[in-house]
Amino acid sequence: MKMGRPLKVLLGEDNQADAELVLRQLRKAGFAPEWTRVDNEAALRQALRERPDVVLCDYGMPQFTGLQALGVVQEVDPGIPFVLISGTIGEDTAVEAMRLGALDYLLKDRLARLGPAVEAALAQGRLRRESRHATESLQLFRTLVDQSSDAFEVIERATARFIDINECACRELGYSREELLRMGVFDIDPMVSPGLWTGFMERLQRDGCVTGETVHRRKDGTLFPVEFNSRLVRLDREYVVSVVRNISERKQAVEALQKSEERFREMAENIDEVFWMTNAAKDRMLYISPGYERIWGRTCAEVYARPRTWIDAILPEDRARVLAAATTKQATGEYAEEYRIVRPDGSVRWIHDRAFPIRDSHGKVCRIVGVASDVTGRKDLEAQFLRAQRLEAVGTLAGGIAHDLNNILAPMMMITGLLKGRLTAPEDVKTLGMLEGSVHRGANIVRQLLTFSRGLGGEKVAVQVRHLIKEMTALMKETFPREIAIRDQCAGDLWPVLGDPTMLHQVLMNLCVNSRDAMPGGGELRLVATNVELDGAAARVHPKARPGKYVVIDVVDTGHGIPPEILDRVFDPFFTTKGIGQGTGLGLSTVLGIVESHGGFVTLQSEPGHGTVFHIHLPAVDFGGGGVVPAADSPSLAGGGEMILVVDDEENIGTMTRLVLEQKNYRVLVARDGREALARLVENQDAVRLVITDMMMPVMGGAALIRALRTLRPGLRVIATSGLEQDAAVRKELEQLGVLDVIPKPSPAPLILKAVRTALGR
Repeated sequence: MKMGRPLKVLLGEDNQADAELVLRQLRKAGFAPEWTRVDNEAALRQALRERPDVVLCDYGMPQFTGLQALGVVQEVDPGIPFVLISGTIGEDTAVEAMRLGALDYLLKDRLARLGPAVEAALAQGRLRRESRHATESLQLFRTLVDQSSDAFEVIERATARFIDINECACRELGYSREELLRMGVFDIDPMVSPGLWTGFMERLQRDGCVTGETVHRRKDGTLFPVEFNSRLVRLDREYVVSVVRNISERKQAVEALQKSEERFREMAENIDEVFWMTNAAKDRMLYISPGYERIWGRTCAEVYARPRTWIDAILPEDRARVLAAATTKQATGEYAEEYRIVRPDGSVRWIHDRAFPIRDSHGKVCRIVGVASDVTGRKDLEAQFLRAQRLEAVGTLAGGIAHDLNNILAPMMMITGLLKGRLTAPEDVKTLGMLEGSVHRGANIVRQLLTFSRGLGGEKVAVQVRHLIKEMTALMKETFPREIAIRDQCAGDLWPVLGDPTMLHQVLMNLCVNSRDAMPGGGELRLVATNVELDGAAARVHPKARPGKYVVIDVVDTGHGIPPEILDRVFDPFFTTKGIGQGTGLGLSTVLGIVESHGGFVTLQSEPGHGTVFHIHLPAVDFGGGGVVPAADSPSLAGGGEMILVVDDEENIGTMTRLVLEQKNYRVLVARDGREALARLVENQDAVRLVITDMMMPVMGGAALIRALRTLRPGLRVIATSGLEQDAAVRKELEQLGVLDVIPKPSPAPLILKAVRTALGR
């Protein structure tokens, strides 16, 4: 039995059922939670003594709130990750919680994100602890400097005056810190002259490090010999940083150094990072901290015995780069590499490795020290962020180009409608058919892009899924290879669904073609349709699901299946495992977009070598009598001389719309934008019976024009046109403004004429 990853969870929840739901989601995300549930402050404080890995807390509980719980956690240990969970939570409350230290917040009806949220919280908690360790290390370093038995001096190069000095120097020289900060090198070292200081600076500039001996003068005038080690540091200005030692007390200094090394070892062996040290030749490991065993999964003894073990663990794709950098950059202090390692269990981790040279008294590199950190969590978060950015960019690109492409295709589609009745020669009719097919193909491509980027939805009617499956089965039996056995299994009492038959047909076609390609040597393809009613608990399993009745279509194949490592990417737009020219990567993303635009959702099961099952859930509808609502008789498309105002910033669209309408006995005025349309309307007073306006135009857009029309002519009939699907807010506004219809771009002439005739007949 496969066990999950251990996780100590503290649940702030007064509802046992909700607590069980959270635990179920954690197990589903791959955790094996060890949990404690509390519902009051006293119990929370008691449970925090066990130092849980993460705190998941409901916002509203009878005895205390989630924000109060967050305050308690921050008081006890701010390093414990805290995630707020609520049935309903306002944006202000969520922002306040994040400001106070919460790492994330979730709604109870969207707990499918709990696993990633906990992963991110754990990673952020680690980062917080690491940051705290770094701050503590800096404080410890300053403490070590101030408590060192060696004098520590920072001198400004240009003035030779003290900028900083430690307590040891003050004791040795007999001055207070304030007195020394008003003095300089020439005040305490009688052997240093301005000329000697200049030569000393030249040596530092050339060698980087200078060691030597001189004498210092105490406040009482006595002299004592010192040994110094100086380096030149460049920040906003150049500084000389020196460690100065009283040679007369060398033995005490050695003892102090040994103590300092012990403190360093204690620190190095208790940090999460790997601290390492090698000789300059890199053929001997002088020290490696126990963090190596936690991160690499190998023993320190192995790398002491064979230093090459470190390199052998690096992924082959990264190994040459890391070796080259180690050879050329570690001795210069410029080494900072990120690479991947493979642990003995086969798992891969990302490592951030830094190295610095240690020089001897002659300036020669004698050792290399470094710090290696496990940054796998950060890399995972970066990958998720980049994926989200990529999907957003694709959606933005699709929406951006759709308007222009639809404006190009719209007049071409109307031209084919106009020419059909005028051309009689067989060759011309054939050519026109080719043009019409190409235009429709281009429109379908734009439609597919909009489908996965914005969930484009067409006109929806009551659809019997059984008929769609029968048609698809017949089509596949005629066109698919004979080695593939095709079967359909539909329940006899299937509920109808409300949808666009063409788009639902496309869903089945894309999935069936996918299954066909997965069975190059033959196999079985089944289409199964059943009725399912989801209760609240079942609906919470999928974030897009809602309780209610569904018709579930299963597309089942016995193909080669989908590898686990790409299972969560199959719905990404433009992702495909097929060769160049064999697939666009839009098939499954289009399926997802269409199904979600119909209010449904898609789930997937697959195992390499054992086939794939796609489950398409479509909401069922009930028309009372169970039948499909009959369509009304189509009205005559011819006009009676009515005047129509067409508003579109694309001249070709305006012209072609005018020709289509005039051919059917309408009078037409054309305007290029909203301002010109208002002028035409004023000129023609009450003669205009209908306005057809594009929604996206310069100067004055469609929505602004319609609002102005309602002021001038409240009862004037209006039809809108758009190459993009309008969001809910825009659709509601158009409905409130009394817009009778929204015609998608591009549309054939009959669809436009039907919308016009229907609007005028109301």
